[in-house]
Amino acid sequence: MFQRIGSSISLKLVVALVAVLTLIMSAATLLLARRQAETLRASLLAEARTLALTGSSEMEGTLAEAIESGRLSEAQVFDENYVPMPGTDPPKYHTAYDAFLDRRIVRVQDAFLENRKLAYAVLVDRNGYLPTHNSRYAKPLTGNREQDRVGNRTKQFFKNPVELAAARNRQDVLVQVYHRDTGETIWDVSAPVSVKGRHWGAFRVGVSVAETEAAIAGLRNAVATAMVLVLAIGALTIYLVVTRMTRPLKELTAMVERVAEEQSEETIEVRTGDEIGTLAAAFNKMSQVIVNNLKGEIERSSHLIAGVKEAIQQISSSANQLMSISSQQSAGANQQSAAVQEATTTSEEIAVTARQVADNALQVEDQARQADAACGSGLQEVSDAVHGMETLRGQVQSIAAAMLELGENSQRIGGIVDIIDEISDQTNLLALNAAIEAAGAGESGKRFSIVANEVRRLAERTVVATRQIKGLIEEIQKATNSTIMLSEEGGKGVETANSLVTRVSSALSTINAMVQETTSAAREIKLSTQQQTTASEQMAETVAEVRDVAEQSAASAEETTQAIAELTSLAENLRDQLEHGLQEKGKFKALEGARMMERILADTVSSGRFTIADLFDENYVPIPGTDPPKYHTRYDTFLDERIAKMQDALLEDVQVVYAVLVDRNGYLPTHNGRYCQTLTGDREKDLAGNRTKRFFNGKVELAAARNTEGVLVQVYHRDTGEKMWDISAPVNLDGKHWGAFRIGYCM
Repeated sequence: MFQRIGSSISLKLVVALVAVLTLIMSAATLLLARRQAETLRASLLAEARTLALTGSSEMEGTLAEAIESGRLSEAQVFDENYVPMPGTDPPKYHTAYDAFLDRRIVRVQDAFLENRKLAYAVLVDRNGYLPTHNSRYAKPLTGNREQDRVGNRTKQFFKNPVELAAARNRQDVLVQVYHRDTGETIWDVSAPVSVKGRHWGAFRVGVSVAETEAAIAGLRNAVATAMVLVLAIGALTIYLVVTRMTRPLKELTAMVERVAEEQSEETIEVRTGDEIGTLAAAFNKMSQVIVNNLKGEIERSSHLIAGVKEAIQQISSSANQLMSISSQQSAGANQQSAAVQEATTTSEEIAVTARQVADNALQVEDQARQADAACGSGLQEVSDAVHGMETLRGQVQSIAAAMLELGENSQRIGGIVDIIDEISDQTNLLALNAAIEAAGAGESGKRFSIVANEVRRLAERTVVATRQIKGLIEEIQKATNSTIMLSEEGGKGVETANSLVTRVSSALSTINAMVQETTSAAREIKLSTQQQTTASEQMAETVAEVRDVAEQSAASAEETTQAIAELTSLAENLRDQLEHGLQEKGKFKALEGARMMERILADTVSSGRFTIADLFDENYVPIPGTDPPKYHTRYDTFLDERIAKMQDALLEDVQVVYAVLVDRNGYLPTHNGRYCQTLTGDREKDLAGNRTKRFFNGKVELAAARNTEGVLVQVYHRDTGEKMWDISAPVNLDGKHWGAFRIGYCM
């Protein structure tokens, strides 16, 4: 149904107009019903006033006639010697005039009850005594208290506040809301009755509120029914009119839908010259442009929608990631704040260490480069040594060949054999030393150079010896064979030396390769260390940024703390304002209660019920067997009847704990009903449940009771453990301070 309304403009208009009409009719109905009710109430009350005045006049005439005719004397008419009637409950009384009134005014009073809205019409004296009731309330006594309380209400006192106010009213007419002891709520309308110029009492007329409200309800229902019918007719009329008016619009809508679905160039027929016709013409122009560009727009829109969809997915994914990251950051914020300083210090130390490692890597690379250069130089020198050894071996082989050629002269070289042998030995030794030195260290090239020089020097000596051999050829013939053998051995030694030098060259090549690997590793270490240094510095910067964020978070925490402090201050201000408003309300109620108590006490004195001395009585009579102790005074029982309901009415405010009258000594004669529970004998229970007729004379309590300077507000720690505001206003009687009216409010 709601979907249908939402999709139809005519139904929307109908619903809107009906809603407005409903509001107007409802307001009119309420206003009319209220005015009719007020008129009816005013009419009934006016009628009741007239009846009360009429009854008052009748009663005044009856009493005056009784005096004038001698049936009753004036003293008898004003008789207040109420004689109890034995065995009656509620108690009943005779007076000097009640039998006379039973005969004279019953029919007159009953005539008033022909008006069904009246509950009673009776004459009462100024003390609330009702000598003769209506017949419906003068049924024979049954002995059953509840039945007699309803069925036989004559010759009783009716002296609650409303009843006494009616009986003692001296205005023209007094209208009050009267809660009858039978449970009914009644408008009590009373007119004073005077005899011989003296106020005698009043004639009271009771208008049933239930009957009145029933009549008002019937009137309200009739008005509401009429309004509903008018509303239904109006709604139907609105629907028909709106449907008629929106029919062209519906046709236009259907045509637009067809154009949209078919993507055609169909135009709409313009039938009217009103706004709908103008709309149709405008749509024809618009559709011509839209349809021509529709396909291109649809294609572009498809791409756009795809892109937007993808972007939305990415945004959604990113949003989820950000949400997750945000949650993690939120969860780790406290830990990050606690660890950021340590992380900052550690990152700075790592950066310093990385820079040191980078410096050491540079030094290693330089040393490896130098070792590589030295190995290269050593290899070149060893290569030169190998070439020299090859040359030396060729020379030795040449010598051996020469020796073979000179074999025939070997006997002549005997003198030189020793020299050659010595040279061979030294050459052998030097070659061995050169091999040892070449294998010993990286600078073997330099040391091998020395060996080469020695070899060259020995070669020179060999040349000199050869020259000597030329001169002594004859002498070495014998040694030729030995020389040949030694030459062969020398060739073998050269081979051995050459092999050793080759091994040295191979070892140096291995060392060179290892040095090159070391250089490459050092270079990689340097690059890695540089990257580590950069990463460490970046990490240090990042940690510094994290530290800044942590500091910002700390600042935010401080701002949050400040905001909480401001909120706390605001709460305090609100609480102060609330308490101020509570106190102002309590002051008003305390003053109102004090004035009400003053009127009650003053009326009691003026009516003669009590004297000033009675009300200022301080002869507190202990009530036996009470703990905490309780006391009676001359007036406490009267106040139990007179002010209990008035005090309890103030407790309808849930913030009010108590509302009581106390005298200047802190004596509380009548407490609220909730604190007048039956005594149990258990002191703790009675302390809380029965607090009436006790002294409350603590420091705060006496300050309230004896205050004479306007309203007093105090913080009160009650003996039951509660803490509250005690607001009191002084109560004066006959110009003298009597006590105070105290109200307790929850804090």
